[in-house]
Amino acid sequence: MDNSKKLIVGYDLCDDYSQICCYSYKTFEPISIGFNEDEDDTFIPTALCVNKDSRVWLYGKDAIACHKDGSGILIDNLLDKLKNDEEIQIFEESYSAVDLLEKFFRKTLTLLKDYFPTEIITQLVVTISELDSPIVDGIYEALLMLGIDKDRVTVISHGTSFMYYALTQDRELWLNDVGLFDFQSKGLCYYQISINRRINPMIAILEKQDFSDTLNHQVIKENKVDKRFVFENIANTLLYKQIITTLYFTGKGFEGDWAMESIQSLCAGRRVFMGQKLYVKGACYGAKELSGDRKLDNIILLNNDMIVNSVAVRAYVDGNIQEVILTDATVPWYEVNSEVEVILDDAVDLEVIFRNIITKEIIRERIPLNSLPKRPNRMTRLKLHLSCMDRNRAKLIITDLGFGDIYPAMGKVAEYIMDMVETR
Repeated sequence: MDNSKKLIVGYDLCDDYSQICCYSYKTFEPISIGFNEDEDDTFIPTALCVNKDSRVWLYGKDAIACHKDGSGILIDNLLDKLKNDEEIQIFEESYSAVDLLEKFFRKTLTLLKDYFPTEIITQLVVTISELDSPIVDGIYEALLMLGIDKDRVTVISHGTSFMYYALTQDRELWLNDVGLFDFQSKGLCYYQISINRRINPMIAILEKQDFSDTLNHQVIKENKVDKRFVFENIANTLLYKQIITTLYFTGKGFEGDWAMESIQSLCAGRRVFMGQKLYVKGACYGAKELSGDRKLDNIILLNNDMIVNSVAVRAYVDGNIQEVILTDATVPWYEVNSEVEVILDDAVDLEVIFRNIITKEIIRERIPLNSLPKRPNRMTRLKLHLSCMDRNRAKLIITDLGFGDIYPAMGKVAEYIMDMVETR
């Protein structure tokens, strides 16, 4: 495919402001999309408004202006509405949270037509602060209503966007670990990327620490703390004896002279960058990778939601005893949801195999099948369903499917919680 015809889109969806960018194959970097080239116009308030007279739907700054002059009904906090599955009434019509998000996506994505009037979206990555299931599901549903299916869209967290952004930069910027301080109204958090270069492919591991209880907008507003003092204490503790090549700073909380003075004190021996477009650009770089135009082939990205183990079972399938993969490593734990059917071959237990992609350690666990009725060999068919309770614990449900009309099914026979290998 001619890369110049690809439309690669990153979308940072937040409850206050959202941003859009596209990858330019002329400049080889993401470009911001807005109403015009004014920097402020690339920050789109995540809001809708219905004009009381014309009943026209507005979005972004127009929505805010319409509400302020009293001529419209404002709808904001779209992500919270998704999370809580809210429904609102406007002029005797009912709208679900997904309906509202679909309207916001529809209106904001039309901005792309001003820049790319004939192209359709090749790959879209939407990044949000945290991957809450109701929000993720709602985003996919809203985009499907626009004709953008899952084969063209992926939802990732801000942490994963940071990984895509940082590791797409010049290699000299991530020779050692890389850190990011994110100070939004909800509070301060810190991400750090560590790279294991001793294995091939390399593994980039993301860890997140949350300090929002200590330093957030409400605490500062009430003058309960000296934000510079608290931030510098947190930062100095985090960075003590850490070999960090580059530090990034993002979030409205870093606006003001105090932040620049604090950040300068952390610059010694490090490269430092500050800006408000890191996540949307990271999403755009991620979309470029997912479109097949890859730069990070030799690096596995492992964020703090992903499992570090693949899980397989040994069973009789297609005429042979073989390992059947239930899940690969580097899958977010909440997305692990696989089912396979297997036939037992002269076995009284089931062998489950965990492989750690970091340590290469292999652990084999045998699950007894004592509750199954005695049947001739290869006459017991099982359904195995694997999910995860968190990134370190897997749940395996074993269901007896019987064997045709000869041996009736028993149904569910066992449920096991298994600890997965977690070594970093």
